[in-house]
Amino acid sequence: MPRSRPLVAAVAISVALAGACSADSGGAGSSTLLRIGLSTESGALDPHAFTGNFLLLDAIYEPLVSYGEDGRLEPGLAQSWTVADGGKQVTFDLRDGVRFTDGTPVDAAAVKWNFDRWVGNKRFSFFRASQVISAVEAPEPDTVRLTLSEPYEPLLQELSIVRPVRLLSPRSAAPDGTFQNPVGTGAWKLVSSTATGAMLERNADYWGPKPRLERLEFKVIPDSQARADALGNGEIDLVGGAYLSPVTPVEAKSLGGRGDVKLLTGAPDVSIMLGFNPDGPAGDRAVREAVIKAIDTASLAKALFLDFAEPARRVFPPGVPDSGTDLPVGFDQAAAGSVLDAAGYVRDGDTRVKDGKRLSLRLLVPATPAEGQLDPRTMAAAIAAALKEVGVGVEIVPVDAAAYYDERAEGRYDITFFETLGAPYDPSSSIVSLFTSEARAPLWATPAIEGLVDKAVFAREPVGRAAAYQDLYDAVAADAGFLPLVYRPRVWAVRDEVNGFAVPPSDVDLELTGVTVG
Repeated sequence: MPRSRPLVAAVAISVALAGACSADSGGAGSSTLLRIGLSTESGALDPHAFTGNFLLLDAIYEPLVSYGEDGRLEPGLAQSWTVADGGKQVTFDLRDGVRFTDGTPVDAAAVKWNFDRWVGNKRFSFFRASQVISAVEAPEPDTVRLTLSEPYEPLLQELSIVRPVRLLSPRSAAPDGTFQNPVGTGAWKLVSSTATGAMLERNADYWGPKPRLERLEFKVIPDSQARADALGNGEIDLVGGAYLSPVTPVEAKSLGGRGDVKLLTGAPDVSIMLGFNPDGPAGDRAVREAVIKAIDTASLAKALFLDFAEPARRVFPPGVPDSGTDLPVGFDQAAAGSVLDAAGYVRDGDTRVKDGKRLSLRLLVPATPAEGQLDPRTMAAAIAAALKEVGVGVEIVPVDAAAYYDERAEGRYDITFFETLGAPYDPSSSIVSLFTSEARAPLWATPAIEGLVDKAVFAREPVGRAAAYQDLYDAVAADAGFLPLVYRPRVWAVRDEVNGFAVPPSDVDLELTGVTVG
């Protein structure tokens, strides 16, 4: 059964159709060209590295398993699969007749060559599929068999992510295996890529439903307001998504009021959370509990995100599989003060004192926001103001974005922000990165919590898995281990001449199967 997602991916990737014919861009009538805003250049497009833009990679390369609406897993380059040996063996039946755009057949040998590039490689230990696969075999030309060291239910979902699981043509690499050219099987193929953009053209030999568009031109416009202006001026046709060309809440509000622009919002798939360092003042549970009760997340969502975000009540937004039920968190300023009173923190002016020490928390934030995202210093200021009301001092410490993650990993904070990874990575990838010590900077990790993570990711049947995830969420909440702040909005905008575009299943791809211009 053909899937429509490859088309989507293709569009997202079109970063810059340099030199497109003027007859294809803008103006009256129909066009075979879609012009897309891109926040940064595409980078090296090796699917087994960490440099390439997610959407470009998704447009050019495909996985064995695809991530569909509502987290449903669908056939990709594998038309079917079977699970045997108590979950320790997965066999994939490859589609017949599929070829990479250089003519190389997508057979079991090509798939094994790709898997051998990342299975067991420590660079990819951030997702457990790379650790639990113990053998990759090609018993038949159209059959690939994976043997696992133990049953691992999230395996198939992890095989739908962008990197490093997408398939590269073995013939496109150097004899020693070094990446050379971006050659995949997707609905689009790369024509050119520069610092100012990229051009993709339709893959005429694509195995699935082909795009109605012929070309994608992606223009690199680093400033998000400039991208919004370019959309309003008719210079580009599409912006949006977390990894393509993010739209800020202010820009979304402005674009939504235009008659020549269509604003689309999708169900959120990422949570923004406040995390604690247990080695400082926040090691006191009373401090964590007071912080959680002192912050009005509904007001944060309304004031800072202009109603384009929702106050969070879980680790993951409700639409993420196995996200569980709402946790017992809620704004109660009086209760926050009472918790601190009971723990011996005495109010002395604007802050509280215990054992001769003032209660002050170091709030670590990046000095500059990610492109198109809310400035974390703005949210930090709102949190500092809320905590001041209950006598908790806050020192906001902005650091260079490049150093931020190093400082967080070194524990040079008392409170700071964390985010989940979003679809198609969640929930398994995020809970490993957030709640286990193998992560570089976990949100909250204790031996008991790590044991619950293992129970959740290795649970095999749906009811037991859902219960295991809920046990994990409840345990972290019982520790007062974090505060869910908001579910980050998913916003896209297109010119009114663009027809058939819908918010894609995840922000690492685009659905362009039926998209037309004009």
